[in-house]
Amino acid sequence: MHFKFISLKDLKILFIAGLLFTITVACNKPDDSKNLSPTVHIEQTETGYMLIRNGEPFYIKGGGGNGYLEELKIAGGNTIRVYDTINLKQTLDKADALGLAVVVDIPLPQQENDFNGQDFNIVKKKIKNLVFQHKDHPALLYWNLGNELLFPNFYKNTDFFTNFNSLIDVLKETDLNHPVSTALIGGNRRTLVSLAIKSPDLDLISMNSFGSLSILQERLKTTSLIWKGPYVISEWGINGPWEEDETTWGAPIEDTSTKKAEIIRERHSAKAMKDNSCLGSIYFFWGNKQEGTPTWFSTFSEDGSKSQAYHELRRLWSHDTTKYRGPKINYALLNNEGAFESLILSPVDTANVEILFHTTNLNSLEFNWELRKEAWFDILEKQPKINMTIIDQSHNKLTFITPENEGPYRIFFYAKDSLNNFATANIPFYVLKPNNGE
Repeated sequence: MHFKFISLKDLKILFIAGLLFTITVACNKPDDSKNLSPTVHIEQTETGYMLIRNGEPFYIKGGGGNGYLEELKIAGGNTIRVYDTINLKQTLDKADALGLAVVVDIPLPQQENDFNGQDFNIVKKKIKNLVFQHKDHPALLYWNLGNELLFPNFYKNTDFFTNFNSLIDVLKETDLNHPVSTALIGGNRRTLVSLAIKSPDLDLISMNSFGSLSILQERLKTTSLIWKGPYVISEWGINGPWEEDETTWGAPIEDTSTKKAEIIRERHSAKAMKDNSCLGSIYFFWGNKQEGTPTWFSTFSEDGSKSQAYHELRRLWSHDTTKYRGPKINYALLNNEGAFESLILSPVDTANVEILFHTTNLNSLEFNWELRKEAWFDILEKQPKINMTIIDQSHNKLTFITPENEGPYRIFFYAKDSLNNFATANIPFYVLKPNNGE
């Protein structure tokens, strides 16, 4: 057997060739630091837009609020929108533990004068510190810079957009990994045009739309030559108190919890929700809150019981075909008349309330009645319960004595089953003293 030894000269040639090959490969190797995509970003597709999170398409199925995160996860939701940055770290941590994403609102003054009256050096510093602190949190989805700001027209001579854009710049310079948005009222076309012209660096638009959701897509079509970008329906649901019919004294008439579930089912199929530029939606309100009444937007009762709205959202998000078997209410009557009759009663008089149920087995339900003054001047101020004299009470019927003092009132009814599902209805009335028999 013969061995051929490599000469020193050949060894040098092989070494140099190998070194050149290594250098060539290294030079041609992609620079991962330059090619890494942001943690969350928006990609334009052939038909619209897509939100990408951690390399995967992400469609938002969310609720607005900062509680009931476990229930959101169980219902099939994947995102919570928080309206302030109080205890943000705890919220982000809890959401991450449940596999939920978080849209974080950065509150700003709504009025132009209040907004322009800020010291923007201080505002920018605060925002930069906030963003730097949380920008790497795995639960963060995107930043929402202001909710329903009253943006001026683009042609108006104002420093508003200069100041607003400086805040966008701070967000983008501090956090390269998450989109920046702002939330508008109902896809306002004037504001959309103004933002498209004056604030083009926004990554997406968030739109709060309730009663106008069914026509939102038609509104957006009229601005498509100027703006046709990605958006999120950042608030949607039943009509707000400002959109509903009212009594003659201005009290909004609230639907029953059963009717609300029907509205949710219908609006979830709105064209704007299904558009290829829509990145998802956030239901309002995922929790319990006072707005008009304590029950108007509340998906949960004060004790954490679930409304029919919860179950309807669960069905829509998770494609759960299980039928809702909790209590259902058709409507409420006061002295055999509905709220649309603008009921005016005498003080310290007998009144009868009846709740008409879709549910048949009333014996299995727990009932509760409450009397409160109307939240007349501030719909966000919850009115205390009023002690009322009850003459008779039987399941869904109540006979009580009207208050002595004049003014607007509302009587609430709650029915709860053994599985902590609740249904609710209320009816407004006005107490007015007779004057000389008139």
